[in-house]
Amino acid sequence: MKSAADAILKTEQAAYLDALHATGIRALAAMAGAAAVEGRDPLLAKMEARAAARGYPISDPEVACLLAVLARAARPQLVLELGTNIGYGAIVLARAAERARVVTVEYRSDLVEEARAYVSEAGLSDRIEVRHGLALAEVEAMAGPIDLVYVDCVKEEYPRYLDAVVPKLSRGALVVADNVLWRGQVARESPADAEKERVQALRAFNLALVSRPELCGVVLPLGDGVGLAVRI
Repeated sequence: MKSAADAILKTEQAAYLDALHATGIRALAAMAGAAAVEGRDPLLAKMEARAAARGYPISDPEVACLLAVLARAARPQLVLELGTNIGYGAIVLARAAERARVVTVEYRSDLVEEARAYVSEAGLSDRIEVRHGLALAEVEAMAGPIDLVYVDCVKEEYPRYLDAVVPKLSRGALVVADNVLWRGQVARESPADAEKERVQALRAFNLALVSRPELCGVVLPLGDGVGLAVRI
């Protein structure tokens, strides 16, 4: 179910949660008004297979379930996603937040076109805008207020994304960030040399998420680590 072996939980805990979430993800099909095929939403399953075949780093399905829970509960009007990839997260968010406008940003032009095709297939082109550009520049250009932001982009830039987006959040807005434990490297006393810049940035982001006075935040051992905060 996951894109990689679990690097956070004990093996038996990870296996239990994988099996549990394999049942829970039926709800993603229900939100789309689609019949689940072997427990999966057909479009999302196709996208997961495409991502696996091409090595695209989309969100783990259990993180998609969390996004759906949060978006349905928060009922945001404007959702911002940084890091579209092929549109997996954007589609999950738009389906869960039925009245929301979703703006999602991707730098790679080939992924932008692929994401737009999947968004069209999902019947969500009227509510999801796939922008081709740099995430930080797009955040800085947005007027807001933003009700939910999902960060799954360049890890070294996570702290800068947070600095740019917090002033544009509505009261009660949610911040969700994926990969904040980065395969366990963030918690290691001596991370691998190739990961030190990412680890430094993610540690700074995690600390800011739980210590900024405008936010109430937590880091969850879900997927590859999920940062979650609310604007207070």
